[in-house]
Order: sequence, then C-alpha cells, then structure tokens
Amino acid sequence: MTQPETAEIIYEVECILDPSIVAAFDAWLPGHVRQVLACDGFTGAEIQAPTDAAPGQPVVRRTQYRLKDMAALERYVQQDAPRLRADAAVFGDKVAFSRRVLSPHSVDDRLPETPFACLNCGAPVPGRYCASCGQSREVHVLSMHEVVGDVTHSLLHLDSRAWNTLRTLVLRPGELTREFIAGRHQRYLPPFRLYLVISVMFFALSALLPDAQMLHVNAQGDTVIAYGASPPAAEAPGEAQIPPASGTELPGYTVNIGWPRLDALLQEAIHKLEADGGRRLSEVFLHTAPKLMFLFLPLMAGIAMLFYWRPRRLYAEHLVAFLHAHAFLFLALTATSIVNAIMRLDAPLVGLLGIVNLALMLYVPWYVFRAMRVVYGEGRSRTAVKFAAISLLYFTLLGITMVLGILYSMLSL
Repeated sequence: MTQPETAEIIYEVECILDPSIVAAFDAWLPGHVRQVLACDGFTGAEIQAPTDAAPGQPVVRRTQYRLKDMAALERYVQQDAPRLRADAAVFGDKVAFSRRVLSPHSVDDRLPETPFACLNCGAPVPGRYCASCGQSREVHVLSMHEVVGDVTHSLLHLDSRAWNTLRTLVLRPGELTREFIAGRHQRYLPPFRLYLVISVMFFALSALLPDAQMLHVNAQGDTVIAYGASPPAAEAPGEAQIPPASGTELPGYTVNIGWPRLDALLQEAIHKLEADGGRRLSEVFLHTAPKLMFLFLPLMAGIAMLFYWRPRRLYAEHLVAFLHAHAFLFLALTATSIVNAIMRLDAPLVGLLGIVNLALMLYVPWYVFRAMRVVYGEGRSRTAVKFAAISLLYFTLLGITMVLGILYSMLSL
C-alpha cells in the first residue's frame, strides 16, 4: 500500500558522456559528489552506471541526491550550484546534463510479523534474500535437471564474471586493468584471485603433463636444464648405477664458491641430482616457482613506477597491470604445454599444431605492448622505448630469480 509523500526529495542529475572522457569523468565525479553532500540539507547520494551500454554509444552516469526537503534544494540551486557546476566546464561539450526532482514513496509489503529464518545461517529474512549471507528464502532440493542447468549456466553463460573476465583478459589487452582502475570491479574477478587460479592451474599442469621434467642428469654426467626435456633413458638390466659415496666428487661437478659450508651443501645436492636424474629437483622447483613469482611481481611493479612517474600513479595500479599481464602469460603457457603434449601423439597432421605455438609466441609480446598503451595512454614511440627497457630489466631479474630458485631448490633436497 502506498503511503503519503514525505518531505524528503530526490534530486537526480543524469550525465550523457562522450566515450572519450569516461575514464576522466569517472575519476572526477566522486569528488564532486562529496562536495555537493557537504552543502546544507543533503543527506545522501548514490552514483549509478548502467551495465548494458553498447560499445561506441554515449555513456550514462546518473547521480541521485537525497535532501531533507524542497527548501534545501532551492537553497542549493541559489547559493552553491553555480560554483560547483563550474567545475564540470573542463569536459566542455562532451558531457550533457539533465536534472529532475523526484518524490520518494514507501511501499508496505505486508510481510508476516515473524520473519522467515534463513536455512543457511538462521538470521531473520524479512524479504526474498537473507541480509546476512544472501541466500534466497525459496530453497528446495534441486532436481538433476536443475543441477546440470546451474553448472552449465555458471560455466558457459556469457554474462558470468569468470567468462567475462577471461574474454576481456585475452581479447582486449589492458582493458581489464583499465576497468579495475576506473572502479568497475563487480563484473570481473579480482586481480589476485584471477592470477592465483591461473598460475596454480599452469604449475599443476606442468607437473602432470608427460615429459614435464625441467632438469635431469644424463648418462654422461652432464646436467641438462630444459623445460619439456625427456628424462634420461633407463639403464639396461644389470647396469644400474650406484650412487656415489657421501663426500666424493663427481668429474665436472667440483663446487668451489669460497664458502665451505655452502660448497659442501651444493656438492651433496649434486650427488643427489646424479642419483635420481634430477627428478626430485624438478618437483621441488615446481613447488617453489609460484612463491618466487609472488615476490617477483611486486618488484616489477615498483620498477614500473620509475618509468611512469608522471602523471603519478598508485603502486597498486602497476601491480594490477602486472597481475593481469602474467595471468595472460600463464594462460598462453598453459595452451603451449597442452599443444606440445598433443604434438607428441602419433597422429596424422598433428605437427601442424606448431602453428598455434608460433602464433602464441608472436601474440604475447604484441599483447604486452598493447596493454601498456591502453593502461598508461601513451603513444607508440614512448611505449616502445619503455617496453624495451622494462623487458630488458624483466628478463634480467627473472633470470636472477630463477637461478636463486634453483639454488634454493638444490639446498632443499
């Protein structure tokens, strides 16, 4: 049942934006709203951004202010509005404003006096959904048809957060980072969660795929470090090698760094490598690598700040950019690992899949270059110079990180 109007009113301001100023306008609007709320008579505000805008079409931003009464609005229009509206002049004719006044009404939903208790957490549920955990009050045992439909919808529905995030990450370089910086978080997966899931999937797949060993010692006593290398051939019956006695030195493996304790530990690790062909080292390194990347990415984000210090950006913005770039990189490496595993099969025309790996190798550097342009908004020449410099530092520090990771893994054997 509709109740009589109250003295409170809603003052709505709708802004039609040119797509070229959306990012700048979204950064300006919250501060402007806070200034308006500081005026006498305002009790609250809400910024609304429609989610169904078509690409290339004007973008709408709508702000609804709540005021005590109409007198407060009239006082604002006469005393404060001219000064605050002048701040929007920087956007020129690329934004059009329309304003209207609304009267709020309350509706009696006639719910029972004793609210329904949530079956999940036990909290009272006065409406359709629990305010504590979000579960619907309409809960029943799902049929098999509903279970299959729910799983299919979650995995394949074009509007799901996971699919929308992956589609934007792969096909629109840098756009996911720019959306996150602009404050549009709800429609995408959080950057840390996205990176964590994809990186764990990659390292798990690396350990499960055949011939995924990263280091082994061949029959001639040579150490081979190669991703995807085949393990050493098994010895013929009766020719099994006996691991060397503790404290002996293998030809070509004398360690002399200058620190006796470290030399002894590395010498012992090398004996273990020769004994099992490096299998244990590969396992330890695959468990260590994700932790190393968690240290490496924040370091690279700090280096990026040195290249993009004007205009000043927050450290978190650079970190999100690197998280998204590495999430894509791990997706590309996962695809490459799967293609390599398929190419090992004895099937006709399977060798043509090498074209896929070649395409990925070419796409990855272009993807990173394009993402830098989209996120930081600089021209091709400046981006190319920074891309080359950051790439040089990246691979140098990555090499140092991997070497330290291998040494740590050897000492952990």
